[in-house]
Amino acid sequence: MKYQKQLAAITNGEYSRAKLRRLLANAEIKFKSGDNDAKIIMDAINVPTPSYTEILFMGFCPGRTIDNREDAMWREKGICTFSWEESEAQMERFQNVRVGDKIVLKKQNIKRQIMELSGHGKVTSVKRNEEGLKYLVMNWSDQERIIEVPLMGCSDTVNIKTMDVIEEQMPEEFFEWLGA
Repeated sequence: MKYQKQLAAITNGEYSRAKLRRLLANAEIKFKSGDNDAKIIMDAINVPTPSYTEILFMGFCPGRTIDNREDAMWREKGICTFSWEESEAQMERFQNVRVGDKIVLKKQNIKRQIMELSGHGKVTSVKRNEEGLKYLVMNWSDQERIIEVPLMGCSDTVNIKTMDVIEEQMPEEFFEWLGA
């Protein structure tokens, strides 16, 4: 097969998220140019990962204004979006989100050094809107309980934390709330 080496590296978890994103973009270009074998790479990258090693803690109030909150709309539509292009680092983090990743909705309270977590879900697919901006199709949990947990340095809208950090800093209540 044409892409056997890349396919093996993908399924063995050898590529970073950034590398997978570049590989996916190249495969999409090749597929659109008529290389039907590139679809195998696209499908392999978009297969849900069986377990997650990171969680994305996602703010939902643009401009840190509660009047701008987007979480209810996201949950209603089964999506998650981020389009603050002025923050290249956060755009990069959001671009690296993949199918199977876990997202937790958070509202930060810097003064108290806590986050209020109000929902969580799993990414089921990744799409682009008419403007070409990425959005995530989500399977949001139907739980409605809000919990307070340590801030863990999650002061940006898009914050990715490894499970090692999460397990070290989060109380047991978080894992029960998450259903882990």
